[in-house]
Amino acid sequence: MLLSRRIKVLVFCVVSALATAACGVDDDEVVRVKEGESLADADYCGSFGCADSFEFCAEVFLEFGRSPPICVTEDVCARLECANANRRCAIFDGFPGQVKCIN
Repeated sequence: MLLSRRIKVLVFCVVSALATAACGVDDDEVVRVKEGESLADADYCGSFGCADSFEFCAEVFLEFGRSPPICVTEDVCARLECANANRRCAIFDGFPGQVKCIN
């Protein structure tokens, strides 16, 4: 009986974690790469962050979902625009950080 309860709790925790990680991007948070700009030069983050000390690890909230964690500079918002008007690009601290649009 106790083992059965533990398995149920474990399954619930795993499903909750997967559901949280699989959440899409809210339409108000979507950023797009400006015409003529690119993020193709951004490397993927390593286990310890980015090799360049002037870069940080962040997920970019794109139309199709979150990008994998990539190394970006703090001026990344200059290359991006918000999909919805009257919003601005912002960088949220963390590991990985988040680049998305806010009011």
